[in-house]
Amino acid sequence: MITHSLDDYLSTVHLIREEWEIQDHKDLWFRAEDETHFKTRLQPCLYRPKDDGKRKPIDGLLELEDDLYREFTRCATQLTELRLEDDEWDPYFLMQHHGVPTRLLDWSDGALIALHFAVRNKSMPPKSGSVVYVLDPSWLVELLEKHPDTKDAERRWAKYNKLHPFDTSADDWDRLYLPLDEDDAESPLLSTPKVPLLWDSPHISRRVAAQRSRFMIFGTDPLWLSDLAKHRGSRLHSIQIPIDAIAGIKQALRDAGVTESVVYPDLDGLGRELRQVWEGRR
Repeated sequence: MITHSLDDYLSTVHLIREEWEIQDHKDLWFRAEDETHFKTRLQPCLYRPKDDGKRKPIDGLLELEDDLYREFTRCATQLTELRLEDDEWDPYFLMQHHGVPTRLLDWSDGALIALHFAVRNKSMPPKSGSVVYVLDPSWLVELLEKHPDTKDAERRWAKYNKLHPFDTSADDWDRLYLPLDEDDAESPLLSTPKVPLLWDSPHISRRVAAQRSRFMIFGTDPLWLSDLAKHRGSRLHSIQIPIDAIAGIKQALRDAGVTESVVYPDLDGLGRELRQVWEGRR
């Protein structure tokens, strides 16, 4: 699907909702990517290969992620009012939103928020187009709940919980998706699942709230989602935004009030927004 204007984009989203017979009160998820990233589409930052196309072994990347997670948790405590030591998940989502590579793939339940991300960093004239991916999260949750790898993860966690009843909760099997320290990584019961997990994160920062953020936590297969998109009947579509549509969409989003300082509600966001004004008028 190709869109050339803001109105066209919203009409396309409406057609996708009708095609999938999604009720009005149900959310769709949206994700923007540059079209030049096609070879690494729908992959979290931690798993994206180097420029030469080579990817470090997954075990090595998981170890690297754990090192980054521990260091972020140690150092970020002084920089936020959140008590990061009280929740293992908060620092993970927070480090993602501040540019640290993780297995998290960002989505938004706001169609215009995703469209803003699709065009926000484009120079004028732009050198490439963009893509906005549209996902039916309810469909994917149902698919994942039935997946053999999910069932295996739940069984492994149940066994682990029986061995550590005072340290863990039987319902917290999703902790298998957290970065594993060296000791935990040696236990087969705690190995990271292959398939991803959808997560409705609390709004731990104004930025997460403003961007209407939703998250997908990848397992050990970097290509799982991009492969799924190829399957017939997949409820994961892409909307193409060609180069010649970007300038008009940028202006239309500004007129609609979807700007950098809205999506990033802080002084840095305001500064970038005014710089964009300067670049357009100088």
